[in-house]
Amino acid sequence: MRTRLHLAVALSVVALAGCGTTTSPVPVTSPASSLASVSSTPVVASPSPGPGATLAPSSEPSAALPAGPPRAAFNMPVPPAADAAWTAIHWRKLAADESLGLIRSVLRWSGGLIAVGVGASGSPMWTSTDGSHWEPMPFFDTSTMVWPSLLVVGLAEVRGGLVALTLAPGTWGCGIAPTCPTYSATLPPMAWTSPDGRSWSTSPGPFPPLSAALWDRPPHLAAGPAGVIAASPTAPPVVATSADGIHWRTLPAAALPAGLVISDLVGTSAGFIAVGTLPVDPDHGRAVAFQSVDGATWTGPYSLDMATASGITLASTGPSWGADGLVAARHGLIAVGTFNATPGAALWWQSANGRDWLPLPTYAPLGPTTCTGEGCGDWPNGALVGDGHRMVALRGGVDAGVWTSTDGLAWQRLPVTGDIPSEEAMNAVLMPGGVLLSDRTTTWFGEAVTK
Repeated sequence: MRTRLHLAVALSVVALAGCGTTTSPVPVTSPASSLASVSSTPVVASPSPGPGATLAPSSEPSAALPAGPPRAAFNMPVPPAADAAWTAIHWRKLAADESLGLIRSVLRWSGGLIAVGVGASGSPMWTSTDGSHWEPMPFFDTSTMVWPSLLVVGLAEVRGGLVALTLAPGTWGCGIAPTCPTYSATLPPMAWTSPDGRSWSTSPGPFPPLSAALWDRPPHLAAGPAGVIAASPTAPPVVATSADGIHWRTLPAAALPAGLVISDLVGTSAGFIAVGTLPVDPDHGRAVAFQSVDGATWTGPYSLDMATASGITLASTGPSWGADGLVAARHGLIAVGTFNATPGAALWWQSANGRDWLPLPTYAPLGPTTCTGEGCGDWPNGALVGDGHRMVALRGGVDAGVWTSTDGLAWQRLPVTGDIPSEEAMNAVLMPGGVLLSDRTTTWFGEAVTK
């Protein structure tokens, strides 16, 4: 029986393929749909010394970090086309030393595919031209690569290639290092650009050297028709736009409301969508969304209301809630959030356009958890990921299931075969030809069948 489950969605590393980005908690995309998700999760690893600095965590990373030979080349079945309909999933348990199990986000871009992983040192990366054969990057060639001590927390396609955002690792106070790092002020957030995904050079980043205390979460990065946008996880947010990942323009503070905390960004074929929390008074906040065509001028806020049995609850008359992440598919999005109370609860909303949001109180198709302990039943019974083309909801265990959707409302349940993941597996990564699911000690790969 499941114990209390916390939100497993873009919070558990989402791989995005649509408008060309990936952020940790990293996003990934390149536009091929009306709604292309651009968000991801920090790809985290323990630090090793990098050029010009000694980066040492205050405590050792968790033993849950993958062991074995990291960054090895690997092969997968040739993935189907991005928009091909999945008809079934075949699961297999990965060996502990398989490089595939290290991957935490994947970006499909005009030059092929690029994956960012987590290992015992830094953020390993792989590239592929066809999604089948994956070559690791030379991890310690600091003349052409991202410094091996840094964590890649954002990746996006820009004019002329790719841009990555990095942070220096700090302490590991959360127990499971790959999902809960902090960041250090040893180095400021840095930007790196590449014409091909294989050779990288550093450039001034989009943010000033903010206090380390402000970087307990990674920045957000999204790509759209006008270029890329980066936003800090601070209040007020620092927001910057760029066409090439090298030259950044910081937005004036008045571009977004005072007090807003941006929790996620996605790029779409029409621009950008942001969600977060906006204070309504000193004691209450509410979930909101904003939209922009170019990343510079924003409209909103659009409310993400909390539905109850008696109707819509207003943030000024009840507990606070906020939006934490976005999952996108071809024809819709799901925003995920949290009801800020004890014991708390997860909240889901669906939208076709980023302005009008429908509460999803039952977390369809997953439903709520079925355990009976304190706080149980108020969290989705599985994980949710998206890549701008499709959303995938999934879980392991006795009641294992995989569902796909292009809008977040209509879902198709797929037959599953093979070595079914455990019910504790809640960390999902959407791949070009399937999905990874992990319980933080074991990882399974579900290969998509399209016939």
